[in-house]
Amino acid sequence: MGCRASKKTCQLEASKIETGAVPVVEPFRCTRRVLDRKTGKAFVEIIPDPVWALLKGLYTTAACGVVPAHPLRCCLRRLTQHAGRKMRSASTQKDIQKFIDIYRINMDEVLLPVSEFRSMNDFFTRELKPEARPIASPQEPGVFVSCADCRVIIFPSLEEATRLWIKGSKFSLTELLGAAAPPFLKGCSVVIFRLATQDYHRFHFPCGPGKVLQQINMPGEYYSVNPIAINHRKVDVLTENCRVVTTLKHPSFGQVAFAAVGATLIGSVELLAEAGAHFEKGDCFGYFQYGGSTCVVLTEPGAVAWDKDLLEASAHGLETYVKMGERMGVSPSWDNVVSF
Repeated sequence: MGCRASKKTCQLEASKIETGAVPVVEPFRCTRRVLDRKTGKAFVEIIPDPVWALLKGLYTTAACGVVPAHPLRCCLRRLTQHAGRKMRSASTQKDIQKFIDIYRINMDEVLLPVSEFRSMNDFFTRELKPEARPIASPQEPGVFVSCADCRVIIFPSLEEATRLWIKGSKFSLTELLGAAAPPFLKGCSVVIFRLATQDYHRFHFPCGPGKVLQQINMPGEYYSVNPIAINHRKVDVLTENCRVVTTLKHPSFGQVAFAAVGATLIGSVELLAEAGAHFEKGDCFGYFQYGGSTCVVLTEPGAVAWDKDLLEASAHGLETYVKMGERMGVSPSWDNVVSF
């Protein structure tokens, strides 16, 4: 069964998502909690009921083995294309305030007033006021910061990442990075920055000063980046989804591999820095179009001494909510290391 056979199903699902009329399903409990780094307390993130229903149907039922099938890949691709067109339409401008209210977005942080945004996607890729996201130790090259507002989880090695989090049976770092795979993969740290729909969706350079060495665009699928999908053995989300892989060079951290990964309803990944460009820590690197997505960052073995609170939460399979610019770790050679 190919793409054509799934067209009717794709159109039906797209209309359900658009109207919010996904059929009622038996409620299921989401035990996925996120640790708020600022308060030290865990919370359950806000995910609309139609999205939960779709996630359950695709990834948590006995039928989830069909997810990799070509018709369903085609369906997800069509859904993403449909959502991308819709969210760029001026007709969605009226939905912006509702989105703000549902997700309790702090408009005091946003650079422009609501009236300046022409569509939902225009608002989704919004810029923040510079003071809204201060960069930790901006003049210190030995401090590594969060690249985004996100739920982050850190693994000191690939073995830990696959044991606790990434369950896709075919996952490998060479598959994730393709021809952009750097030479330091053995023993590298794996950091996953997951952006939810409500988050600020621009991502920034986590270290600096530095230089962009190379970039490779890798087309692919549009699976969800929700942990329900990433934690499933039958779905290789990170290595099959569309992504752009960049290699960065930094004097304190050596080479850093940065993969911006698209997902269901993500229209595209837009980068603002090309190969050969120089950057400072906290400079805007790019943004995701409408939806939630993920950045995966790999650092050389021992290049970053990660903050203990992040490592402890990650060791228990718990994501930590951090904001762009927050300190995540330091270079072991940095003279002014202070325990977090």
